[in-house]
Formats: sequence, structure tokens, C-alpha cells
Amino acid sequence: MAEQLDLLQRYPDGPGFKEPTTSLDAAEAAARRAPTLRARVLRVLRAAWLTGGLTADECADRLGETEFSVRPRLTELKHAGLVRDSGLKRRNRSGLRAIVWEAVDPSSEARRA
Repeated sequence: MAEQLDLLQRYPDGPGFKEPTTSLDAAEAAARRAPTLRARVLRVLRAAWLTGGLTADECADRLGETEFSVRPRLTELKHAGLVRDSGLKRRNRSGLRAIVWEAVDPSSEARRA
């Protein structure tokens, strides 16, 4: 139960859950993989910085992951101040407008502080 509470307390910094069975199982599985995937997402966004960022679907495609595993990592990275909404939108594979994410330039953020 302590591990369950730890996962719950970490959201939105890490995977969370809404109910104590299948949702908890999924959160525990994601928690083991989340740090590595977060780092990969951040790397691909930093590489795309000069080209205007990526949507969650574009990120997922570049990483060979599903958008369902990438989207929560983007939320975690946003909460940590490492990525932001670029203000741009692009159509995703479902045809809907999606946020174009960009990595925060650490040097510009340091100058603002």
C-alpha cells in the first residue's frame, strides 16, 4: 500500500492511478519505464527545437512508442518546467489539432530567473 500511495503522490510528476486494480497495475508498470522514456522524449524535443517542436504523435513516431506512453511523459516534463506548449498546433494522425511541444532552452530560462 505504501508503494501505491507513493505513486499517487507523485502524479503529475510521475505515473499515477485512479483505482486500485488495473489502473494501479498500469501505473506501476509505467513507473519503472517512465524516467527513461521521459529522458528520450526530452532528447527528441531538444533535437527538434530548431525545426519548431513536435506533437505527441510526432514524438511517439520518432521514438517508436505509442502516443499513449508519450503524452503522460510530456505532462510530467511540462510540470518539471523542461518543455512547454509552443503556441503552435498541427494536425495529428486522428486529424485533430494537437499542441506542438518544444524543449525549454535552459540558458534562456536561467536568464529569466
